[in-house]
Amino acid sequence: MLLELNIENFAIIENMKIEFETGLNVLTGETGSGKSIIIDSLGLVLGQRANKDIIKKGKDRAFIEAVFSSYDDETKKLLSEYGIDSGDLIVISKEIRYKGPSITRVNNRTVTSQILSKISTHLIDIFAQHESISLMDNKNQLRLIDDFSGKEQRDLLLKIRQIVQEINDLRSEYQEKSSLEKNKDREMDLLEYQIKEIEDAALTDYDDQELYDDFNVLNNMTDTLIKLSEAKALINDGYENVSAEDILDKIIVNIVDVTKFNKDLKATEEELEDIRYRLSDIAKELDRYINSREVDEEKLQYLRERIDLVNNLKLKYGNNVKKINSFYEEINERLVFLQNFEDNLQKLLSKIKNLEGEALKVAKKISDNRKKTAKVLEKKVEEEINKLNIKDAKFKIDLKEKDLSSDGIDKIEFLIAPNLGQDLMPLAKVASGGEMSRIMLGFKSIIAEKDNIPTLVFDEIDTGISGKTAQIVGNKIKEVAKKRQVIVISHLPQIVALADTHFAIKKDVVNNSTISTIDKLDYEERVQEVARLIGGMNISEVAIETAKEMIGD
Repeated sequence: MLLELNIENFAIIENMKIEFETGLNVLTGETGSGKSIIIDSLGLVLGQRANKDIIKKGKDRAFIEAVFSSYDDETKKLLSEYGIDSGDLIVISKEIRYKGPSITRVNNRTVTSQILSKISTHLIDIFAQHESISLMDNKNQLRLIDDFSGKEQRDLLLKIRQIVQEINDLRSEYQEKSSLEKNKDREMDLLEYQIKEIEDAALTDYDDQELYDDFNVLNNMTDTLIKLSEAKALINDGYENVSAEDILDKIIVNIVDVTKFNKDLKATEEELEDIRYRLSDIAKELDRYINSREVDEEKLQYLRERIDLVNNLKLKYGNNVKKINSFYEEINERLVFLQNFEDNLQKLLSKIKNLEGEALKVAKKISDNRKKTAKVLEKKVEEEINKLNIKDAKFKIDLKEKDLSSDGIDKIEFLIAPNLGQDLMPLAKVASGGEMSRIMLGFKSIIAEKDNIPTLVFDEIDTGISGKTAQIVGNKIKEVAKKRQVIVISHLPQIVALADTHFAIKKDVVNNSTISTIDKLDYEERVQEVARLIGGMNISEVAIETAKEMIGD
């Protein structure tokens, strides 16, 4: 159940903490005092989209926190799936920043609105005034039937959505490929040319880099041989008749003379002799390289043409050999498809037909479930609305077949005859505002019983009713509150007097700013508030006595 609701800097609420109790919690107050703001804040923290305009003037953020207890194993499992700690409480908070995005957390873990929605549906159900209007929408009626039908129905709906999506994708593919027929021959000619061009090139990994390396070597061979010949000559012949070898020989002779008397330089002598032999080997290696190389104009021309060919293919089909080969595979598959164009289209049509048959089987199971659920709901709703003083009312769920879509083959219409002798008509055309509120209350009580939702919230469920009907509605809400926590905003004394816990909301002007506050009322304060609802601002003794009688001990 909902233990606490903490609100900061939200509309006219500066700082408010509400500690809800078990049973029936009622909120009352003058028009504009902030009753609906509290419900709005609860809706926001549970996943509704936040508008930055709700931040209290002069503040840079609003903060809402809802604390829940007594949640079931299924909710704990869901929390665990999202990596959220599940202790004895679930703390959901939303911070709405004037600058920057809103942040929602569950037990201090940041979550998306999608995750929050899945969690919150296990904790609480909020009935706002606009929901009775949503009940008139056929899609919402269909959704309500499916929700009531249970997990098997949800699994079937997920399956049919996936199948229908696949059918739609295949139909789009079929239409796209069918449109190719008039240009098929032209495209096949182009594909065959591209395939032959790539095949004739016989590309290998060599063509990515080594080809260019070989070309650069051969293209610069003349300059290479000149420079290497000069280097070899400097080693053997030297400069101005003094070779590098002669210079090293002279250095070694001098060092040898020194090492006769200074053994510390023996290692230096050996290093110099090694350099002398290595230099001689280098000269021989250069000589072998120079004598084995020549400028091969024929090979150079081949490499130049090969590079032009490879560059042309890379420009057309991909900037490396791997991408060109990948393109080659794609166009080969495309050519095979076009060569077997009619057969492939028939295969697509056959696949679509098979999937449509599969979807139809699933849709019939969904439809059968809806029909079973409809019979149960018809009876339950009729019983509930009769109890809620819509006497002799008849309620029927009309199912008609429609074309297959992602929600099946059913079109649903809620029909009602509110009075004896009336024909069944669509809900939207017959029911008044007061009747719609009671019908929704009936639905909510039925669904809450089935889904075991621990907390129900009703925002002005009493719209359009009064007198005896108000008393009946109040008794129904009280009955529901025996099994779960109920939070109600009401202005009718018949409902307010039944509260287990009564909160009064008022607004005051503090420092030229309107502030909304809330108080939990004791018995005497409850009497005064119910009397106000009976008699207005001028509370008479009669109103007080009536209030006491309505509240009881």
